[in-house]
Amino acid sequence: SLYPSLIRTFQIDPLNLLRPDTAEADSGADAIMAPNGAAFARRTGILTEILDEIMPRREEAKRAGDTVKSHAMKILMNSFYGVLGTPACRFHDPRLANAITSFGREVLLWSKERIETEARRVLYGDTDSLFVESGASSPEQARRFGATLADALTRDLAAHVARRWNVESRLELQFERLYLRLCLPAVRHGTAGARKRYAGLVEGSRGPRVLFTGMEAVRGDWTDLAREVQRELYARLFADRPVDEYLRGVVAELRAGAHDERLVYRKALRKPPEEYTATTPPHVAAARKIPGKRRGRVAYVITTDGPEPAGARAHPLDYLHYIERQLRPVAEPVLALLDLDFARVAGTERQLSLF
Repeated sequence: SLYPSLIRTFQIDPLNLLRPDTAEADSGADAIMAPNGAAFARRTGILTEILDEIMPRREEAKRAGDTVKSHAMKILMNSFYGVLGTPACRFHDPRLANAITSFGREVLLWSKERIETEARRVLYGDTDSLFVESGASSPEQARRFGATLADALTRDLAAHVARRWNVESRLELQFERLYLRLCLPAVRHGTAGARKRYAGLVEGSRGPRVLFTGMEAVRGDWTDLAREVQRELYARLFADRPVDEYLRGVVAELRAGAHDERLVYRKALRKPPEEYTATTPPHVAAARKIPGKRRGRVAYVITTDGPEPAGARAHPLDYLHYIERQLRPVAEPVLALLDLDFARVAGTERQLSLF
């Protein structure tokens, strides 16, 4: 709940925003200054009052194990930031939304620097989290380190916020999860890490399991086969098991038609097919071959004649498409870590002619 906590800490509110053309701005020398230059009056904002009421109710739901209610409260609180950045909202002002995000960056970067002063490596960070290498020799030791670090950062951050902005911090860092092993894939055709795309090995009730964030295995616009292959490849990577024989076998089975039922794409048709005029996405092309199809999800496959409805396929499946567009993207990040080439492993490289 980073953004709601920032609103409560720094009194970010439409009525608290000091506008340059008002008399109030002249007396705003003691204003709370956001990193983006926005200034806020030192009084309790209406948004803070509402969030002060909602936040304890969410904590109560969490303690009671009511995950649905807790999640609904979280979405409601985060919407306070979303509407401030939406022109359709009557209180929309870019300075409000940018003040929240700029405070978020400031807090995250301060926390990163604070951690690194103790010779700890921060491996990655996104909107509201940091991944820290524990250096621990056991999972139990790593968990203790994580909990201790979160408590220390919360205290130190509160002192920093009080010194710099003279406000009471509502920010609390929590130790969320221990990754026994973590993989941060690089952006395709690049060396930098992809944002909010990672896979890690965590302990589950039935033993270690692979947890994905932002990757194909958790996205609905990829085929079942691609998601299954990605899960298996990372499971093998984290367990130090070979991946080349497995991948070669999947490609051979795919070419033999053993996975046809798991090669179906599913995507929503948000308007009648004939209204797509600028471009014709594959699911639209398939929908146009379904009599009476107007809206809803479209299940389709890619054939040698292009996209066709999954339930009314008239041509052979284009297996090369699935190898190159489904298996290659999920396999290459793993293969790159092992210095393996997809074409060689999958047996799809073409022998160059002598002439």
